[in-house]
Amino acid sequence: MSLVFKTIQTQGIAELSYLVGDDDEGVAAVFDPRPDCEIYIDMAREAGVAITHIFETHIHADLVSGSRELCARLESAKIFASHEGGAEYKFEVEKIKDGDRFTFGEVLITARHTPGHTPEHVAYLLADAEVPDEPWGILTGDSLFVSSAGRPDLLGEKRTKQLAEQQFHTLRDFYLKLPD
Repeated sequence: MSLVFKTIQTQGIAELSYLVGDDDEGVAAVFDPRPDCEIYIDMAREAGVAITHIFETHIHADLVSGSRELCARLESAKIFASHEGGAEYKFEVEKIKDGDRFTFGEVLITARHTPGHTPEHVAYLLADAEVPDEPWGILTGDSLFVSSAGRPDLLGEKRTKQLAEQQFHTLRDFYLKLPD
């Protein structure tokens, strides 16, 4: 396998997206794409992979999503978003839940429900398909940052306490138990 792993930063809003795949198999996924989606199409073409999946970590006002734009530009890609935490969408998505797994050649991606920033938030563990219980990476969306965690107060005052409690449990019971 030859891993494809590209990080794309959106200037001005501190948002990251990723292209992850296997160029031996010619397949890839995009995570949290931004609206100017030509960058992913160009990167995939340069890497010799086809984008088949578009994953979202969460959908709400602080995330500028380009999933629908990217999906419209690709013939066979589908959007995958969390079905956890009561999530509802006004566009077509394939709903995923905690523990769902996806394989891109030798790359295994496992969705993990990580509520706190939003109720539906998911992170994606990355591992070699042959050793699925030994992840080598994780895409955390807005749940976890370098030296901080995602804000639980963006959905209004009534939800802040509940989301803060969920964020605490996500940090303690999931992130802190991951290997270094």
